[in-house]
Amino acid sequence: MRSSTRDLLTCEVTDWHQRGLIDRALLDTLLLRYASRDRFMTALLKWLGLFAIFQLGLAVLAFIALMTDSALFAALLLGVVSMVLGWLGIRLATDPRQRYPFSGAVLVTASLAAVFGTGLLLEIALQGDSAGTHVPLLLLLTGGLAALTAYAYHLRWPLLLALLLIFHGLGAWSAYGGQGVYFAAIQDERSMAVIALVTILLGLGHERWLECGPLRRCAGFGGLYLIFGLLYLNLSLWFLSLGSSGQVLGWVLLFTAAGIAQIVAGARLHDGRLSGFGIVFLAIDLYTRFFEHFWDRLSAGLFFLLAGALAMLLGYLFERQAQTTEHRS
Repeated sequence: MRSSTRDLLTCEVTDWHQRGLIDRALLDTLLLRYASRDRFMTALLKWLGLFAIFQLGLAVLAFIALMTDSALFAALLLGVVSMVLGWLGIRLATDPRQRYPFSGAVLVTASLAAVFGTGLLLEIALQGDSAGTHVPLLLLLTGGLAALTAYAYHLRWPLLLALLLIFHGLGAWSAYGGQGVYFAAIQDERSMAVIALVTILLGLGHERWLECGPLRRCAGFGGLYLIFGLLYLNLSLWFLSLGSSGQVLGWVLLFTAAGIAQIVAGARLHDGRLSGFGIVFLAIDLYTRFFEHFWDRLSAGLFFLLAGALAMLLGYLFERQAQTTEHRS
């Protein structure tokens, strides 16, 4: 089969999945059949090209804003860019012939990110040194706009941006501390855990009922809700389990129970996302407890030797159990 035919078939089946005509399992099967050998390199070059164009555009806008030395002018310029990107992206995404669905979704998402940047620049221009107090509100408003856009035009990329902005607006943040160190924190871990649990339930219901009925064209939305909910639920419980006070023991037990429950639920529902998050964060939980109790009592060499040996032993036992279960079935 010619490479051009393979590329055409790959684009077609991807478009079918984005429009909700086929599910993820069938998409993966068809991609394995029709994907070319250099598909990974092609996708990598496409992403690098989009990133380069995006960064070049930001550099030009930043240069113009610095030359004018006006945050208000920069906000107006970025606002115009966001409207142009949004108009062009919607045209491409809603094209009846669906010639550029991926490019349209990327442009719409970039326009929504530019909307947030416009709001932030307007706050800087109007409030000066006291700017930054309305950043959570801007995050939530932009996230709501992105979610409405996602459902209006059946695009998953804007929903991904919406969930990221909403969770950050609700109190999750991260920052670069310099010298390769990153910081992550959640303002209220208890509230975030509840919100994340509700998001998980919403994702399961969205995926199992709504996407099979009235929201057929929104295939994949439930998976995004589920993944973000699992991520922030486990992060919240992990942060709550850190420390040395007496109340931490309860959170440690809850974090461990949540990891086990996710593994069991994933096995019962045949959902690798649940079991995957459960395994990863249960391993993080075990390593955290190991670090808390033995880092100060052992030398660094002995500590890492025992940690590596324990990881190899657990991996061997899990692999043997999986093979035993496979032979029985």
